[in-house]
Amino acid sequence: MKDTPIPILCEDLVRVVVIPDLQPVICRTGSLIVRHDDEVIIETTDGEFLGRVTRFTTPVVKRPRKRPGRILRFAVAEEIRIDQEHLEQAKQIERYVRGRSKELGLDIRPVRVQIPLAGDSILVYFTAEQRVDFRPLLRDLGHKYQKRVDMRAMGVRDGSRLTGGLGPCGRALCCTTFMNRFHSVTVRMAKRQNLSLNPAKISGMCGRLMCCLAHEVEQYPELQKRKRKPPQK
Repeated sequence: MKDTPIPILCEDLVRVVVIPDLQPVICRTGSLIVRHDDEVIIETTDGEFLGRVTRFTTPVVKRPRKRPGRILRFAVAEEIRIDQEHLEQAKQIERYVRGRSKELGLDIRPVRVQIPLAGDSILVYFTAEQRVDFRPLLRDLGHKYQKRVDMRAMGVRDGSRLTGGLGPCGRALCCTTFMNRFHSVTVRMAKRQNLSLNPAKISGMCGRLMCCLAHEVEQYPELQKRKRKPPQK
């Protein structure tokens, strides 16, 4: 498996998971020949990050809507060590954000904290039900860690995508595996599939209607017609 080249179906684009995130980043390989599970350094609009080339999702067959990242080089031992230190610091920052936001009375939930390889900035992803003035928290973070802090609000569905987890089916969430974008999901889709309308049974980890309700909604009417159709003699 290690020696199997990544199949590239759209120029030089592959998927790279930014450690430890589940959501992949589409990157250009340039002149590098990357293989499954290679640890690489990628360049994004937020800086350089350590990532791992993966095939847990389908290969890229369409051009990405967002500007792709770029694989710069293969990671060396020192860069892997620095990234591990940043991961530990990110966990501490996430705990601080959670505790400090409660002290300030801010109704926000930190989802993920990332630190680029250069270590000169902090990216804090969070969700909030309402608009929140987080400037006091931003000021405290900058004073405590002496880095540039970027607070980024996310929707609850995007938050679940970053967090990951298992759905009621026992499989990994659709949004963390094969889904590239969110689709509209309605209660009518559950009705067409004769599912329970109990919100607790048709809602996902994000608290919204499960995305899988839209995956098979068009097949159910056809299956029902086949069941009602008398068998041919």
